[in-house]
Amino acid sequence: MENREKITDWLSINAAQMASDVERLCNISSGSDDLDGLGRMEQALVEYMEPLGAACQRIPLPSFEVMDDFGNAKTRSTGRAIRWDFPSERDSSPKKRLLLSIHFDTVYGPESAFQQCERLVVDGEQRIRGPGVIDAKGGIVILKWTVQAALRFLDLTDTCLSVVLTPDEEIGSPASFSLWEKIAQEFQFAMLYEPTMADGSMVSHRKGTGTYVALVRGRSAHSGRNFSAGRNAIVHASKLALMLDALNGMRDGVTVNVGRVRGGDAVNVVPELCVLRTNVRVNDAEDEAWLRGQIEGIQKELDQSELGFRVEMLGGVHSSPKLLDETTRRWMSVVERAGLQVGQEIRWKGSGGASDGNKLAQLGLPNLDTFGPEGDLLHSDQEWIRQASLPKKVRLGLAFIDEWRSNVEK
Repeated sequence: MENREKITDWLSINAAQMASDVERLCNISSGSDDLDGLGRMEQALVEYMEPLGAACQRIPLPSFEVMDDFGNAKTRSTGRAIRWDFPSERDSSPKKRLLLSIHFDTVYGPESAFQQCERLVVDGEQRIRGPGVIDAKGGIVILKWTVQAALRFLDLTDTCLSVVLTPDEEIGSPASFSLWEKIAQEFQFAMLYEPTMADGSMVSHRKGTGTYVALVRGRSAHSGRNFSAGRNAIVHASKLALMLDALNGMRDGVTVNVGRVRGGDAVNVVPELCVLRTNVRVNDAEDEAWLRGQIEGIQKELDQSELGFRVEMLGGVHSSPKLLDETTRRWMSVVERAGLQVGQEIRWKGSGGASDGNKLAQLGLPNLDTFGPEGDLLHSDQEWIRQASLPKKVRLGLAFIDEWRSNVEK
């Protein structure tokens, strides 16, 4: 990569601005369920990207169904996705097309007390603590400055960089998946700006994840006058929970987390409904098939209509495992070469968490998905990033783009 000295100087000059950008974006609340907050975040991002000069596309996403705690299907909406293409003028000549993406929703809604950033110094290291700093608004900042650096320092004559930011990844991308289905085939590769692992390692592969929702129905009755006529859905759901939990340890790396149980109302009424939600993680397609068979068997065993109980299981794995295949290994080696150019040793680890990288891989788009910041404790009120990782990861991303252009066919 040419202009290395100029790039280093430019990043040093702008490092403080990158940190301020993180604070600016993270101080705007944009929880996945907060449509007003997502709208404010969308507008802030449009303004944030405007100096780069590309036209912005605001892309409406379809509504989707969820199951409420009373067993009713409800329709929900999310915000819009946002897209920019660099260069913005589209022509008919062949281009190497690279997608850069991350989400702008967070797990912190307006009711959360965790709403503002603060600067910290821990063991001499400058950090920023705040909602979404690492997952994933710090990634947005790195992405933006990487594009800005690419436009400034790289020859992109034969290359199109497309930026797509989405509003629903934290809830599994139920709306934006349709966008990925539509546009994934436009690109040869994708860089996603999820955070690194806590020790700075990038992610080589990810488990698949999904949610099962169990509707357990019994029969209501007065708990004093007519107790024996009732069928307690909560007690029956407890049996289901224990049987699901017992699947842990039966197959290496497969986890089953009974994470939410809702049922009953007045304590003098035998509850007729309990809704139980379970998160699952699997390593590969064989794990997924095994787990599905186990859960179907448990459902059939507890679906005891002759005793007054019905059990219905909905859902499943919605993000397939992101495997460490030969294509991924090839691009990992390109990242390692880019790292050597900028003095960064790249380490790799697998992750139990899923990202949109799982979905893009499922759709046939090769990707690596940890070009975002270093830090830890995401999804908690102690979430933080290492401030020095902002220019560091811009430098790595820029070097990778340059290497990628030399290693991909049009």
